[in-house]
Order: sequence, then structure tokens, then C-alpha cells
Amino acid sequence: MIPDFLALLGSICFLIASIGLLRMPDSFARIHAATKASSLGVLFLLTAAVIKFPEPGSIFICLMTLFLVFLTAPMACQAIANKLLPPSKGE
Repeated sequence: MIPDFLALLGSICFLIASIGLLRMPDSFARIHAATKASSLGVLFLLTAAVIKFPEPGSIFICLMTLFLVFLTAPMACQAIANKLLPPSKGE
């Protein structure tokens, strides 16, 4: 029951992220919606997977996936935002 609820919450977070991609007014808000809501959705879905499949191998894979998503999502967001910004006068 709890894994099903967490999976539903994760799916709702992904739905919110996709709606945010469509509805936000500018590129920076779209990037923010995509990275924040989808990272939370991944957290919920992987927590549901750990509860549903408590074997050590699957727990390790879920933890590594969560670590990599939380490590790379903010960096990717920052890299994309830097490409969208116009160069400053000092460069």
C-alpha cells in the first residue's frame, strides 16, 4: 500500500513537471520546473521501489540512481541556464 502511494506521488510530480514545462513563461522557469519536480518524482519512485523490492542489490541500484540524479540534475540545469544567458560585457 505504501509503495503504491509513493509511486502515485512520484507520478504526480512528473505530471507537475511536464505541465510546468508547457505553462511556464520563460526558459529559466521551465528549467526550474523540470529539474525540481522531476527530482522529487524520482525520489518518490525509488523509495517505492526500495520498499517493494528490499533485496540488497536493488537497494544499492536505487541509492546509486538517486545519488546520480541528485548530483547531475542541478549541474545540467546550471549548464543549460549558462548557455541561455547572454554573455556579459566583461567577457
